[in-house]
Amino acid sequence: MDGQASPDSLACYRRAAELLEWLARSSDPVTRDVPVALLAAGAYQLAGLPAMATSLLRQGRYGAGIAEIFADFLSADFDSLLKHCALFWRDHPELTGRSGSAGVLDAADLADDETDDPANDDDAAGLQRRAADRRESPVGWYVLVELIRVVGLLGDAVRRGSQGRVEQALNKLSDLNMLATRLSSEELWILINLIESTAKRFADNSLHGRVRRLAENTPNQQARMWRFAREQFARGRGVLWASQVQGLERLIANSSFALCTPTGSGKTLVANLALVKELLLVDAQPGDAPLGLYLVPSRALASEIETKLTAELGGDLVVTGLYGGADWGITDYWLTADRAVVLIATVEKAEALLRYVGHLLTQRMRLLIIDEAHQVVSEDDATTRDALAAHTSRAMRIEAMVTRLLANKPGMARIALTAVAGGAARPVARWIEGRADAEPVGIGYRSSRQLIGALRVASRRVPEAILDIMNGQMLYVRGRDQPVYLPLRIPAMPDPAAPVRDSLPHFTELYVLWTALHLLEGGRRVLISVAQAPERLMKRYAEAFAFANWQNVPPFAPPTDADGLARYQEARLACLDYCGPDSFELRLLERGIATSHGQMPQRLRRLMTDLIDRRICPITVATATLTEGVNLPFDIIFLTSLERRSFDPLTGQPVVVPMSTAEFRNLAGRAGRPGAAQSIEGITLVAVPEAIS
Repeated sequence: MDGQASPDSLACYRRAAELLEWLARSSDPVTRDVPVALLAAGAYQLAGLPAMATSLLRQGRYGAGIAEIFADFLSADFDSLLKHCALFWRDHPELTGRSGSAGVLDAADLADDETDDPANDDDAAGLQRRAADRRESPVGWYVLVELIRVVGLLGDAVRRGSQGRVEQALNKLSDLNMLATRLSSEELWILINLIESTAKRFADNSLHGRVRRLAENTPNQQARMWRFAREQFARGRGVLWASQVQGLERLIANSSFALCTPTGSGKTLVANLALVKELLLVDAQPGDAPLGLYLVPSRALASEIETKLTAELGGDLVVTGLYGGADWGITDYWLTADRAVVLIATVEKAEALLRYVGHLLTQRMRLLIIDEAHQVVSEDDATTRDALAAHTSRAMRIEAMVTRLLANKPGMARIALTAVAGGAARPVARWIEGRADAEPVGIGYRSSRQLIGALRVASRRVPEAILDIMNGQMLYVRGRDQPVYLPLRIPAMPDPAAPVRDSLPHFTELYVLWTALHLLEGGRRVLISVAQAPERLMKRYAEAFAFANWQNVPPFAPPTDADGLARYQEARLACLDYCGPDSFELRLLERGIATSHGQMPQRLRRLMTDLIDRRICPITVATATLTEGVNLPFDIIFLTSLERRSFDPLTGQPVVVPMSTAEFRNLAGRAGRPGAAQSIEGITLVAVPEAIS
């Protein structure tokens, strides 16, 4: 009654989807014709949660055959959809002539003889059974065939941006919905309703429409923009999420804004299109090619952005990076190039560069993108005050440099990207836009599930996952005092030697590794985040595999495909070359554990990241150099500590520095990112021993 997109409606759709998902996971035969997982995925799409729909369907709880076609559509996997449609038409050539499915109804009455009584349909083969029983139920078979025909048309038309064909498919889908209302089973009618609503959302949120509007004033770039959108569909990013729709609508209307959405909600695509708008869709004068500065907090993130931008826009832009290591110098080609340039730099590198060639940069600069912009807002604590006094505050450095840039070029477009702004969202928006009434874009949207809690461990006891927060809300069972917990079905860790057992940090860290090794089934990927001293943790983990009672841990199997094996061997040889034959990095890699830290050579770090991305190494041990902003999806994240040990520069005494709220939010946001694995657990656990839990 409030409208399909109202907050209350979306909440109802989400609740319905969660109930249907619970039924799908229960494996009980609760439906007759349509797998309940398809209904759950359709409800998640209706609620604007496409990542939840995709993750559920990746678990394969819907069977095979015809159901795969609808699962592909509800996952927006159009390439797989067209492949399965082609297989269906190959198996049913009699349905592909000019008369289409008309022959199915030639011998049929206008009434459907089927019944909704499950007792008369004992075989639970669902959609596949309906295909087998098409002679007894020709109208139901006709509806199913035409539904396959129309979703195939929709998949191809949406990814190509063929608006006329999309509208034709939607009209036909509406007609099928009306037909199924009276002549087909209720389950199939519900599925058609969900597919129709999802199809309308796909059509409304297609990237083609946005890039077409961006290129309205540059007709000569229309073909290139169509190719850009088509490439995004091939990467699975062509149907926009709610946060991306908001970001691109603001980008079309205004060139400066702050986009504040959780990790994995599509900020990178908005940033890429901002580069396209400001650097490509402009009429540049000869000798005045536009330049965009992309500020990032870490070298790992700079490397990732440079690699992805080169792959997507390297043919149109000069993409280069200044972030340490073997990078470009101040006399290089990009300074005077006649092509548009994207310069990716850490704040420290950009600050140094502006001192040397600031006049050359600012006169060409059209766009400033600040990733992880929440860092400009400091927390009011002793650590921040000490950093300000010592002139080492990163927040002050970012603010000062950006302020100088905007003072020299006030009309420059600028975009702030952040996943964990929280209370800093509005200050960041007002700062980046320069207006007191500025509002950020996309607050509160998260398409994946997130759970935060503690891993409670104790000697000779199976660990428990205590869950405290789900999707930002406290999690509890009404009427119970006990917390929500998961009794992990793994064996208890064998008692280590006395020196390990008597050290709480050492014991806890080993239990985290033991738990991670036993939670890899189903294709899960696990991140073990290290606050400091990664070499100590890697040493403890490498030595743990030599314990006599650790011989039965699940073994690591190198990839069997030629390409994956080649990448693994390349990373292993590079690790051997850079770190040595007895290094902890190599010993862990041979156990299927990737590592990443600030002292690791850039090439080896890239190879490790590739192993993580390809699912070759299911466990990762990394510091913030990897996790701060890098788009690697993990199902479960373990934090071995929420504190760092440091020294007070004034007194010289050791102090304990707690992890900031922003750091914790950033790490927690990595769990449950879309595409993580074949599950939708987004679990972040802080490992604590029983004595202090």
